[in-house]
Parts: sequence; C-alpha cells; structure tokens
Amino acid sequence: AYGYDLDGINEEQAGDLDIQDYVKDLYIANEAQVEGGVPSITGITAGTLTSDDGVEREFIKIVLDGVDPTAIFKFGVSVTPFHYYTEGYAGELNEFGVDVGNKAFMDHLKTKNDKPVGAGPYVFEEYKDNVVTYGPNESFLLGSPRIHTFRYQEITLGAELDSLKTETVHYADPSASTTIINDITAGEGDYAKLSYTLVDNDGYGYIGIQGQAVPELEVRSALARAMNVGLSIDDYYGELASVNNRTMTKVLWAYPDNPEDLFPYDGTGEASKELFLEAGYTYDEGKNEMQYPEGHEKEGQQVTFKFTLPSEAKDHPAGSIMIDTQEVLAKIGVKVDIETDQNLLSKLNTAYDSGIQVWAAAWGGGGVDPDMFQIWYSDPKVNQQPPRAGLFYLFENGSDEEKAMLTRLNELIVAGRSTLDVEERKTIYKEALELSTGIAVEIPTYQRKNMFVYNKNVVDGDSLFSGEDVTPFQSPLSFIWNVELVD
Repeated sequence: AYGYDLDGINEEQAGDLDIQDYVKDLYIANEAQVEGGVPSITGITAGTLTSDDGVEREFIKIVLDGVDPTAIFKFGVSVTPFHYYTEGYAGELNEFGVDVGNKAFMDHLKTKNDKPVGAGPYVFEEYKDNVVTYGPNESFLLGSPRIHTFRYQEITLGAELDSLKTETVHYADPSASTTIINDITAGEGDYAKLSYTLVDNDGYGYIGIQGQAVPELEVRSALARAMNVGLSIDDYYGELASVNNRTMTKVLWAYPDNPEDLFPYDGTGEASKELFLEAGYTYDEGKNEMQYPEGHEKEGQQVTFKFTLPSEAKDHPAGSIMIDTQEVLAKIGVKVDIETDQNLLSKLNTAYDSGIQVWAAAWGGGGVDPDMFQIWYSDPKVNQQPPRAGLFYLFENGSDEEKAMLTRLNELIVAGRSTLDVEERKTIYKEALELSTGIAVEIPTYQRKNMFVYNKNVVDGDSLFSGEDVTPFQSPLSFIWNVELVD
C-alpha cells in the first residue's frame, strides 16, 4: 500500500495500537520525521517585516511550483489561536504550539470541539432554539467588536421580510423584488424602519439541456432559438435583473463586453424548424407534426420534450420562458410537457439517469476567478465532476463538430489557468465562452441582484458598507467588528 510493507500487521504486533496508529507510525518512520516536523520545505519560508503602519510583524511566504491563477483562493487555512487550543495541554510544544505526531495532542484538541474559536471578532457561546449566540473575541487582532452580543437566527426561507418587520431579526437578505423596494421606499407602517442595499449576484440563471438526452447540437440549438430569455426580466425580475448571453456571471472581470446573442429568439418557430430538419428530423405538414428521424428508437413518432421546473411556473423566473417555448414549438409540431419537481436540484448530478431533459436552475457562488475547469472541462479522464450537462458523453460520442468544439474548449480552459496575465486571460475566456455557450447544453437567461435589508432603528446604517463598497464578494456586514447599533 503506497510503497509500505504492511505484512507485519497482526494483533500481537499491534498491541494496544489500532490499525490507524500502526500505519501512521510506519509512515512517520519511513518518512524520517525529525524533531517535530519536516526539516525543510524550500517553498515555505518565514520571517518578519515592517507593515505600512510601522509595526513589525511575522510573515509566511509560500512559493508555488508552477502557475495557478486560482491558487490564492485555494488556501483555506483556518487560523486557530495558540493560547486557546494549547491551554491545559501538559506535553511539549514546538514554537508553533504543536506536538507533531502525538496522539495525545490530537485528543486534547478534540476537547475544544464543542466550543471552537477562530481568529475572527466573535467567539461561540451557545446554540439554542435555532439561534447561535456569539460574544466578543477580546483577542481579535483589530480589537473587540463594537456590538457585544451577536445572534445568528435560523428562519424559514421566504420569511426574511416578515422577520424584519416583526423585529425577530434586524438584518436579512430577502429575495430582491420591486415590491419590497417600493414598500421600503414608501416607508409606511412596519416598512418605515427598514432600509436596503442592492448588489449584483455572484451567479446567473440558466436553462439546461442535457447533452446525452438531446445529443444533436442542431436540436439543442433549435430549443434555444425558441426561448425568449428576456421574459425572465419582463415577467419576473423587472429592473432587478438583466439578460445574460454567456455561461458566466457578469460580475467577473473576464465576462466579455456586450457579447452577441448566439441564439436569437424566433417566435415564429421557423428557425427552430430549420434546425430540426438539418438534424434529419422530418416534418409532416398535414399533421403539423415534427417526427423523429430514421434510425431513431422513436422513428416516426412526434418529437416530445420534458421541461422540468423546481416550482410552479408562475413562481419561477424561467416559468414564462418555458410556457412561451412550449407555444412556439407547438407551431412546428414539437410537443413540450412542463412538469414540476421539487427535488429537481438534487437530481441534476444524475440528470440523464433521472430522466431530466431540459430544466431551469441557477448558479451561485461562482467565485472571484473565471477558471472554467470544474464545470466545463469535458474529458472524463481528467475531470471527475458529476456529468450533469452530458459533456463527458458528447466529448466521447458527439458529432465531429461537437468533439472539435469541446476539444478546443478544453485547450482554452488549460490555457486560461496557465497564465497570470489578465488581458491574455480575457482573450482566452472570450473564445471559451463562445464555445461553452454555443454547445447549447446551458442557455444563460438572467443576471439578477441580491438585496440586504436592515432595521435602521437598531443598526447604524453609517457603520455598514454601502454603495460601491458592497460587492458580490463583500456584504454590508463584511467588517462586522466596525458595525454599531443605534444609540
């Protein structure tokens, strides 16, 4: 196993050790652990420097062996306080407060699990009745927070605004709507005490077309040409969203300037009809029926698609799009059944096997870097992500055109993560996004705004981030230690 001889493992040999202890000790012995750690890692160095404020501070410098624009976002290092986690430990610690390779030290750390402490402004006090209560961390680097007690309360999704009006909570992020904005602006009744901030969402809405369920590029394109994505704005979000024409959130710096719509809407259905015919489908004019082509398992039957929403059409931003698409495709004899499945999102990683053909969803939390590998790299030998869109299938079984598009897209994805030059990466992602959108497994629909609402009679609005200081990556509460309550 990994180059180590485990033949000697038996009850007599192990004594009081369990299998994990034995393997750990064997690993340490083989790796020649010295004096509590690895003797030297050339890429990690430490020292001291004088900060801009004139204070001398320690630093750790990490040098990577290669180029990775996303590396800085992958260092999810949890800073844990030396004084707290070593308190009460009788063993010998190194200069970093660690007793390396000692199980007793790990057992000691576990005694702190019921009340963890990090490097932030607050420390956990208790969890009761769906409320987490925090107190001030007096050891916080930037000083004790100005609000002494902070409570994080769990409330039902969709109840955010009511909770604000009844003062169950004083800050929340309800789903943005023009109704809420108008009510707060009017300032009548319970709305008089509320104020809000809007910010672009780090994500976007889309309609997915499963590539294995709908393997022909022409047919996926035909469906896309029948989708009026602007209806998600007109009928749902209004001024709180805009149309998105690429498979990337518009908040990222790599999003191209004014990209053209690759699938312009044709409400007559004629553009879609032409694409179906290109793919070998046949149209029976007398019956007004588009039929599956020769050789298809459903040869001669009416072409039928299943569209799936996670909620009723009237309650979903893609609902009116799908209803309109159903009507457009009916003009050319294509049948569309629209269903609701509350468990849709949990089925997307197995979309094909779960019978999901066309669905509506949204991406969120896309991050601050435009790297497209996780979602769009289509070689299953390299990318192990769940194949929700059917890209793995198309990479191996698609048409020559589809294979060429995906091969080129893979090359661009690798190129995009192989340089730190922002302008060069912009050029790379411009082409990559044309391909990822053009392969028509994901039709982007809208880019919406998020809303933060607070009780201005309780929270001092001047102490919150506002205006341009609020970004998709920095909420009004990001510097919570500076936030104050109204006197």
